[in-house]
Amino acid sequence: MTALLASVLAFGALWLLTPHRPVRPPRPRAPGRRDDPPGRRTRRPGGRLDTALMLELLGAMIQSGTPLPHAVATLARVCTPPVRQELETVAAALMLGTDWQNAWLLAGRDGDLQDLQEALRFGAVTGAPAAAILYVQADQVRRRRRQEAERRAAALGTKLVLPLGLCALPAFICLGVLPVLMSLLPRL
Repeated sequence: MTALLASVLAFGALWLLTPHRPVRPPRPRAPGRRDDPPGRRTRRPGGRLDTALMLELLGAMIQSGTPLPHAVATLARVCTPPVRQELETVAAALMLGTDWQNAWLLAGRDGDLQDLQEALRFGAVTGAPAAAILYVQADQVRRRRRQEAERRAAALGTKLVLPLGLCALPAFICLGVLPVLMSLLPRL
């Protein structure tokens, strides 16, 4: 009984400490409208760009014979508005003949776009076929992302020891230790 009470109190404290968002009713959709707007296709759930997907899309376009400035312009059409504007600026500058470094300086200093710029730099500067390089770099980005997730998951195990111990220890004492101690006491 005590363990149940301790569990209910722990759950109640956890519920009170977590932030709650108001529940909003779903908005009605217009007929013929898709669930995801087109600008959300290259964003990951955390709000960051999916650089690996963008690299693979660019690799496919370059492999099919699309020039790099046109491939960047096509990629810009499926991105969210801030990234779209930056990529359109880069594509327009490259189409006008601006050198590689100055074209990307016009886009600003977005960290996700920096990864994309570094991936495209070798093929753009040397003129080498960049599709295979882009595919390999997309695999490297995914591998780094997976390793980071595994590292965070391993760190989570050590962070959960204290809360789980604080929740399980009272139950162990109430259900395991106290009955044994009470059975050892002489009857009154």
